[in-house]
Amino acid sequence: MNIDAIVRLVLMLGIPAFMMWREYKKMSEEERNDVKTTFTSKRFISTIGLVTLGCVFLLVEPIFEIAWMKVISGVLFSIGIMVGIVLTWLDVSSKWKAMLKTITLLIAFSILLWTNK
Repeated sequence: MNIDAIVRLVLMLGIPAFMMWREYKKMSEEERNDVKTTFTSKRFISTIGLVTLGCVFLLVEPIFEIAWMKVISGVLFSIGIMVGIVLTWLDVSSKWKAMLKTITLLIAFSILLWTNK
């Protein structure tokens, strides 16, 4: 096992998860219901959820050293970004804002492909 990968996983997932859990406990019941509704929506799961799951696979892959996890993470990341681009383009009133977000997502996608050799 790779100790550096375990430390990276704990730092990049554990600390944000703890901070989100702590803030969730401070919320009122109405705010908690809004968070549950947002996190379980189809749009959230098909965009941010897939990208996040892809990143988790990238963080876990060095620990178990299973090569197919990189492929799965790339596929999930790609699908999440493409769905995000399409949904952004359809929902935004100003196409200029949609173009800026699309360029940002394409840059993120190219960085993923560049680093995931």
